[in-house]
Order: sequence, then C-alpha cells, then structure tokens
Amino acid sequence: MSFSKKNSFKKTPSSTSLATPIYHRRRRDWRDDQYLIEEIVKSLSESKEAKKNKASLVKEFKRLTTEIECEGYQSNEKASVLCMWIREQLAKLASTQASYDLRVHTIKIPPGISGIIDERNQVLSKLDANDENLPALEKLFPDPEIRGFVLERVQLLHKGNLLSYLNSLVSREKASLQGESATISDLIHICQEKLKRRKLKIVSNFNANEVDLWVPGLNLGIEVREVLSSNCTNELVNLLKNTNSSKKTKYLAVVCPDELTDLIFHSWRDIERSNVVPNLSVLRVGDFGSYLDKISEYMKEDKEST
Repeated sequence: MSFSKKNSFKKTPSSTSLATPIYHRRRRDWRDDQYLIEEIVKSLSESKEAKKNKASLVKEFKRLTTEIECEGYQSNEKASVLCMWIREQLAKLASTQASYDLRVHTIKIPPGISGIIDERNQVLSKLDANDENLPALEKLFPDPEIRGFVLERVQLLHKGNLLSYLNSLVSREKASLQGESATISDLIHICQEKLKRRKLKIVSNFNANEVDLWVPGLNLGIEVREVLSSNCTNELVNLLKNTNSSKKTKYLAVVCPDELTDLIFHSWRDIERSNVVPNLSVLRVGDFGSYLDKISEYMKEDKEST
C-alpha cells in the first residue's frame, strides 16, 4: 500500500460530523416541513447565535409557526411556502459556513416575516399560465432558435400553456433520473460540478478496478454508487483497496444519493465504521461540498504544521 506511517487517517472526515438532514435541502412530504420548522424554532431560542435576531422578530416567527401548527402541517400551503423560504436561508448559511450546525448557527429573521410568507403564498396560488407577471419568452429563452422551438412545442402539445410545458420538462427529467444508469450519471455530474466550483482538477477513470473520479490536488478518490447490496460490499471494498494500492490516496469517498433512507444509509456506513479502509468516508451527495471543504482545510493545516 502507498500510505506512509505519517498518514494515520485521524483526519478523515466522517459523515457524522458533516451531514445535514435531508429535509434541510429538499422536501419529501409534509413531515419534512414539520421537522424543519420545529428545528428552526428550537435554533432561534437555543443556538449560540440566537441573540442575533431581535426578540420581537423571533416572537413574530413563532407566532407564524404556532398558527401553522394549529392548522396542521399536512396539505398546508403556508407551511410548504415557509419551508421553501427557510431552505433558501439555509443555503445562504451553507455558503458562509461550510458545515453549519443549528445548535450553533441560526438563520436571520427579517421584519414582517408573516407578510413575506403570505405574499409568496398568494403569488403561488394565483399563478396562471397567462399571468402577465410571467417572464417574457425573450428573457427565458434569449436564443431565437430555441425560442422558436419552445413556441412550437407549447402550441402543439400544451395549447399555449407555457407553465404546463415547463412542468412537463421537469417531470420528464425527474422520471429519466429514476433509472440506475441515469442516477449514476447525475451523481457523477453533481460531484464534478462541486469540484469545478473549487477549481479542482478531475480525472475521470472508469477502470473496473479503480474509483470513478480521481482528484490529484487532494489525493482523493471518489466512487459513486446508486445502490449497494450485501453481495456488492466485498466488491466495493476490494475496489477501494485497489485504488489505495495503485495511487497515493490520502482520502477516499463513496458518494450515494440523497434519497437513501437513514436506515439504508447507516448500513452503508458500516463499511466506514469497520475501518477496513481507514481513509474512507461514506456520504450523501448533498454533503459532498462540505466534505471537500473539510479535507482542503486539513491539508492546509498539514502544510502549516510542516
């Protein structure tokens, strides 16, 4: 193996320290709305940054969430809209705090939060295909050739209904990602985009005996998996060990979909916890950016200490 004794892997990031709940990033059903709202309410009272918001603003926010709770979360449009707004704020928080923790950090509550959510809710409920507030086609599709194609498809298949056309495009893309190969391609693309944003060189390697992606600047190997059965576990472990043997690998990551249930995800993490591949981290794709930032931070610390 290519590891020196100096590399003890004590600083291999764990998904336990990196992970944020799935409902912070996306909504699966109304329960995610409930979990998210309850967590934010708790954060506004108990986090170390709780005093960043004025008491009057926190009070207004809690009044809004109490109203939602009394009406029930299921089929509650206001709860859904509020959670969309919360996720936007968490995305902003994630851009400034690579691994935020709502026990420490919290979101900023603007004045008039109830009015903001009511206004958003009204816009969504009144949105119509012929709404004059919709962006002009020229703005959505500046390329004349593409715009002409869009107009043709809207008229031919959707009776002039632009929203119906856009909705069908998103629905088809979602359906196309349900298959295993499509999901794998999408996961690889997401990983590549997160690496490109950090200006990290990527080597795609589809050798059967090595991981999918190699990042020379971090000595990082990345294997993307959509499913992992008990029959595949040994094959994956052997692949990871082969990568460690053939490259000067400091870090290895197995990246899986966000959609995995917690139960299945934690069964995947048994490989990491077994320490059979000591430099391995198993993580959801939504935590991959935080993982990259963390190992960049570790490498910077190592350079400063030498």
